[in-house]
Amino acid sequence: MTRNSNSPRVCYVASPQLFSKGAYALHAARMCEAMDGLGVEFEAVFPGRFDTGGIFEYYGVRPFNLTSLPFTKYAGRQLTHGAAGAFYALANKHRFDMVLTLNIICAAILAKTGGLPVVYDAHHPPVGAAGRALFRLFQGSENLAAVSFNSGGLRRIYLEGGLDERKTVVAHNGVETGDFENRPAPEEIRKQLGIPAGRPVVCYCGNTYEGRGIEDLIEIADGMRDALFLVVGGRDRDNAPHKRAAERRGVDNFVMKGFVPHSDVPLYLLASDVLVMPYTDKATIRGGTVATEFTSPMKLFEYMAAGKPIVAASIPTALEILEDGENCALAPPGDRREFARAIRRCVDDKDFASRIARAAREKAEQYTWKNRAEKILSFTANRLK
Repeated sequence: MTRNSNSPRVCYVASPQLFSKGAYALHAARMCEAMDGLGVEFEAVFPGRFDTGGIFEYYGVRPFNLTSLPFTKYAGRQLTHGAAGAFYALANKHRFDMVLTLNIICAAILAKTGGLPVVYDAHHPPVGAAGRALFRLFQGSENLAAVSFNSGGLRRIYLEGGLDERKTVVAHNGVETGDFENRPAPEEIRKQLGIPAGRPVVCYCGNTYEGRGIEDLIEIADGMRDALFLVVGGRDRDNAPHKRAAERRGVDNFVMKGFVPHSDVPLYLLASDVLVMPYTDKATIRGGTVATEFTSPMKLFEYMAAGKPIVAASIPTALEILEDGENCALAPPGDRREFARAIRRCVDDKDFASRIARAAREKAEQYTWKNRAEKILSFTANRLK
């Protein structure tokens, strides 16, 4: 790969639990793949001891420059790896122009010690009183070159906390659109996945934390027996109560597949007729934090890239991307009747479904991982001039 001499040399510090079912590690791997594809000279620093080839295969990404810090794998890795990543970058600062990190500990150390400009890529508000105090400690530092956000709602939260607006850039999560291209016809994919033919498939893909609307899908499925409702993803402990609820009601057209390898996710989406995001206004992320004001679900961009009609709850961050009747059908959060009506319209009105699906697929091109990485790096390069 020819390196881009106009791009800053980057140390990328991320602290995910590798080989896990969470989105954090996939996000980090995709960002690295994107920077490599842009010709950026960078080194990624991840926690733990691992076979790098296994990382690339597990997350379905092309190889990139990756370093492990073996002693930072275990509990407390956000602290230990954040600190170790910061000092690794400082020890090798002759090789870097900046650090891009998702780890607030790493950002804080670099912002306060100097030596290298740092960009904090924020995906949630500071956690608890300690997190807020930590961010206040370094948010005014000249060494904090920028803070990037994956939603405008998250940016507003930080601005209300006193962050200098000039340091901020919104870069929504992304998708690799090529994952959805040159695939077999939906009928062939259904055979491959063991999905019955002959009736519409309504699919939700992602975690099944509280407030994600899975209980609403069960009730909607009960009233729409001509369709198969398919839930792909979720931890076993989160899925179990929903499975029991569906069984008690006898809703046999509601199926929970559980976790599947991310490489299979495009297949499930392409095999479906309608893709849904039935969040309530109390939708949570891991740990139970209510996140409707700031969450940026990666599933939304995958739904768009799949080129299928989308039915979504009109939570604030979805409205940053989606427009009712143009590239989706929206319903108020938690309104089962309206959500069911929107699904039914997408199933019955083929012209409407095709139109909004096509518009969503076209818009997905704006939200590739390459575009996200380029936006953050270009913004930072201008800040550093």
